[in-house]
Amino acid sequence: MDMIDKNKTILKPWGKEIILEKKKNYCVKKLWVRQGEKLSLQSHKNRFEVWTVLTGKIEAQKGSSKILLEPGDFTKINKNEKHRITGLKESWVLEVAFGQVRQNDIIRFEDNYGRGKK
Repeated sequence: MDMIDKNKTILKPWGKEIILEKKKNYCVKKLWVRQGEKLSLQSHKNRFEVWTVLTGKIEAQKGSSKILLEPGDFTKINKNEKHRITGLKESWVLEVAFGQVRQNDIIRFEDNYGRGKK
C-alpha cells in the first residue's frame, strides 16, 4: 500500500514519488527508482506523460520497445501506450503528465509487487 507524508512524498515498493505540482490538467512528479526495481507495466486512457532522466540510468519500455535513458534524455509516453521504467542505476526521473491525471486511470498489466490490475 502507498503511504503519503506531509511533503507529498509517496513511498512505493520500487522507490518513491514526490508530487511537485498537481492541477486539473497536469501533474509534475519526481520519481526515485532504486537500482534493479521496476514500476508496473501500465497504460493510461486519459493522459500522456513525458519522462526526463535527471540522474542515474533507466530502461524505458514503450510498447514492445525498450530504450536506455541517461541524464538529459527524455521520452514521451502516449495515451494507451504500455510503459514501464526499470532502474538500471539509482535514478531520479522527472515525470510530467498531461490530461486527466487520476489514480483510477492506471491499467496494470504486470507488477512485481502484487498490485493487481485496476
